[in-house]
Amino acid sequence: MRDYAGHVYVGDLERYGADGAEQRLLSRALTALAVRMVSGADPITAGGFVTDGHADQGIDAIALCKDPPQVYLVQAKWSDAGTATFDRKAAGELIVGLDYLDRELFSEFNARGEALGEAASELMVEGNAPVTLVIALMGEKPPDPDGVMPVLNNAIARFNQHGPRVGCRFLYARDFVRQVREDRAPEPIALNVTMRPWHQHDGMHMSYQGSVRVEDVASWSAKHGAGLFRANIRDPLGATRTNSGIVQSLIAEPGNFWYRNNGITILCDRIMPRPGSMQSPHNAPMQLTAENASIVNGAQTVTAIAEAMRTDPEVAAYATVGVRVIATNGASGFAEDVTKATNLQNSVEARDFIALDPVQGEIREDFAAELDKQYTVKRGTPDPSPESGCSIVEAAAALACLHPTASYSARLARSLDPLWERGERGAYDVLFDPRPPALQIWRAVTAVRAVRETLHATRSQREGRAAAVAQHGEYLIAHLVLKHLKVSQVIDEPSCRWDEDFLPRVADAVATLVPWLIHHADAEYGSDTQIRTILANTDQTRKLASLTLSSAESREKPPTLPVEYVRAERKPRRPNTVPYLVDANAISEGTALVYDSPVANEQAALAGWLAEDSRRSRATWVNSRTKPLLWEADQRQYSPSGLVREMWQLADWKQQPVANQGTTRWKVKGGESLWSMALRLQEAEEGIESTETT
Repeated sequence: MRDYAGHVYVGDLERYGADGAEQRLLSRALTALAVRMVSGADPITAGGFVTDGHADQGIDAIALCKDPPQVYLVQAKWSDAGTATFDRKAAGELIVGLDYLDRELFSEFNARGEALGEAASELMVEGNAPVTLVIALMGEKPPDPDGVMPVLNNAIARFNQHGPRVGCRFLYARDFVRQVREDRAPEPIALNVTMRPWHQHDGMHMSYQGSVRVEDVASWSAKHGAGLFRANIRDPLGATRTNSGIVQSLIAEPGNFWYRNNGITILCDRIMPRPGSMQSPHNAPMQLTAENASIVNGAQTVTAIAEAMRTDPEVAAYATVGVRVIATNGASGFAEDVTKATNLQNSVEARDFIALDPVQGEIREDFAAELDKQYTVKRGTPDPSPESGCSIVEAAAALACLHPTASYSARLARSLDPLWERGERGAYDVLFDPRPPALQIWRAVTAVRAVRETLHATRSQREGRAAAVAQHGEYLIAHLVLKHLKVSQVIDEPSCRWDEDFLPRVADAVATLVPWLIHHADAEYGSDTQIRTILANTDQTRKLASLTLSSAESREKPPTLPVEYVRAERKPRRPNTVPYLVDANAISEGTALVYDSPVANEQAALAGWLAEDSRRSRATWVNSRTKPLLWEADQRQYSPSGLVREMWQLADWKQQPVANQGTTRWKVKGGESLWSMALRLQEAEEGIESTETT
């Protein structure tokens, strides 16, 4: 709707107040979208046909087409909840408006309607243009066949006494959703591929394989960017050890690159071959145009080639890489099989195959169309900022917390891998089938974030086993909060003031539930049983959740925690940050990190230098106890403090100090620094060691 809201009349909306103005604006945007769908007009022209407002006489838009002549009279019904309907009154008003036009009573309309009405009448009379009544409903319920349709049918019959001049068409919410998705779909890529040598594979799918110059591949990346990988199970992963190795191999020995690399696989709808020679085609280059092309294997190779060409183009240009181009001819099952089978160069995770599920693409489109937010699916795609969207990982975890059964959220205590399990016992199909609405997902995500922020803010109050419960039971606690606040009753209601009325209640709910959760965990399973062991048992988790919620509902005062569960003072010196994080396997290999210094004068000194090249502020985590940061700017590994010193020197910072704490300057997604992460995990671990020995 945002594509049309800027092109419709809004001069009368101030009188309706903020909420009323927004609803009318949405209705007018829906009207403009309906005009575009039936007439083919662009958004600006469609917005200019909207007449909705005072004295519109039941007609929200009068759209004119001259070739061939056609008049569309649109009446739109908007509903935030998708429940708009069309009744006898609305039908009568629309017929009255048509009657006014037929009788040339243009003065009955507002100024916009009067001008468009005169033009429509001229088109109807001189151009013999037929008229289509378009009823646009943001809902799915068809009109009453006994109450509404006779009104329309009788009127249409009356106007058609001397020939077919008036018709009727209904548009429903599903039609608008389909149109918005089509509008947002990326333009298909026609990729030009030049191979030498080459050969054509003799099989049921037209296919070519051969050697392609790496500078040609780099030009694909420069022209099409991430669009090259839209059918891949993941986007380029950035600076990983594998990708860094590809870059170094290409620059060091370009002549051997073809032998050492697995190559690139391209799927497309159709291949248009153009041999360089008619009589001796294999002695000349083969030029292919791959229509609607996507690289399904080799995304990391393409990215590394582009980086190598930026770093040392004269050397890298000597190299070639193996490329396969396969025409699928629309066989989606075949395309999916090839995509899965060929992705073996960088490690493939279960989550990567979920990217092929059409449901995830539909959710991404719903996020953009309905919420104006991003939803990232593929591993390697940068996660959006917290206020602008979320990733599939965050969404799936939030849906697990939203599920009526506690077992799904509790299973996440050890790993998020269960989220991607398919089949009878898997979580993925339970969480995403049927497809959850975008609004539900986003609200669940924000609720879980609020729980996590509350637990993080109060972590200094807990010690020992209490810290372990909050640490490993984070998702279970989020589930309990959502159940306790009866979120299922309001999460799908568009009228709910979620940010203002619901999220502020989360902190109090956490304060009530966590002591009860700790109390029942001790009472039922003993204070020497590991929390993760309890959460791994489905029956125990369900019982623990039921007892906790029941106690919270009783309105009793939450129990006072034992003194050994309450932090008295900070512990002495802790292990070094980097070795601890590596030994704890706290950060996955390939995780993106961002440089963000907490020191103001350092920020100011490096700001201009960092702005010159965005890669200077990005690194990737490598599980190395000494040099865990793979800097994107030069593809080399550093210690956190060593990389900060290197950056200071390259930026020529004159007032740089002698030493720095690099782990406070490099942060993971969500803004947590390496130092803060290690501190948080160590504090929770100390609680486990002191109270959960088995």
